[in-house]
Amino acid sequence: MPLETKILFVSDIHGSETVFRKALNAAKMFSVNYLIFGGDLFSKDFILVMKSGNSYYVGQQEVSLTELHEEYKVSGIAPLFFEKTEEMEEFKSNPYFRKEKILEFIDGQIAEWSKIFVEKKQPNIKVIWNTGNDDPLEADEMMKRYGFEVSENKIEELDDLFLVSCGYVNPTPWNTYRELPESTLYNKISDKLKGIEHFDNVIFNFHAPPYNTKLDYAIVGNKRDHVGSSSVREMIEKYQPLLGLHGHIHESAGVDKVGNTKVVNPGSEYKDGILDYALIVIKRDIKGFGKFYAKKYDVKTVHLGRG
Repeated sequence: MPLETKILFVSDIHGSETVFRKALNAAKMFSVNYLIFGGDLFSKDFILVMKSGNSYYVGQQEVSLTELHEEYKVSGIAPLFFEKTEEMEEFKSNPYFRKEKILEFIDGQIAEWSKIFVEKKQPNIKVIWNTGNDDPLEADEMMKRYGFEVSENKIEELDDLFLVSCGYVNPTPWNTYRELPESTLYNKISDKLKGIEHFDNVIFNFHAPPYNTKLDYAIVGNKRDHVGSSSVREMIEKYQPLLGLHGHIHESAGVDKVGNTKVVNPGSEYKDGILDYALIVIKRDIKGFGKFYAKKYDVKTVHLGRG
């Protein structure tokens, strides 16, 4: 068992292929043991493009197909193509058709990223994937078809550490795919923790940040306010896990503590193709020998970076 475990944590890349590639490269560069994607993996914003002959239009303006794709790879803002005005109008007015079109796109996005991952993956780095509130529920099964096992419904083992994941969040103004009332979110997390007796070697990978911390500030109206989850905070206060990994609030990168638990949000600037990350080292102090020893876990360092 290693005395130290090094983790690269990244969240909220929202379909930016540039950031996805940077995360894989950074995991190799930092020689980490684990790369954890904390949720909101895929595109959530779309540009509607009308194809007419060999020309492409956004509204009344002709656009370059090459530039659209280049911008999409950086920002994750994805072009959706239509050949009939009626089809585009149905996309705008019919939520079922809209979802079908989006799911078709995301399936293709996952297929493309699976090729990138195969090309760049390192045999000595385990990659852990989880989806977030802006990822459709269907994305989990799509990922499985392409060889990505989502961690939402299982406990991951990181050497002798355990990672519990939850991509659901407390309600937002945008009515996204994975939102729950605080009471339901509390119960969902409680169910995930059943059977765990000791939390000194447990990491919470919960997409929603805990309420009233440095991790959950967002602009509400004309002022910064706390918008995180009270349920997530209650769970951290109650169980005091070794570490909390969070995302969701892009503009609130930071490190804080809830009780004795260090909590981290790397933030996100995905639209600019910038990788925001948390590089974390967990150490073990072992005293004794043979069968008679005690092991103590500690978060040695947390470094927030961007590039």
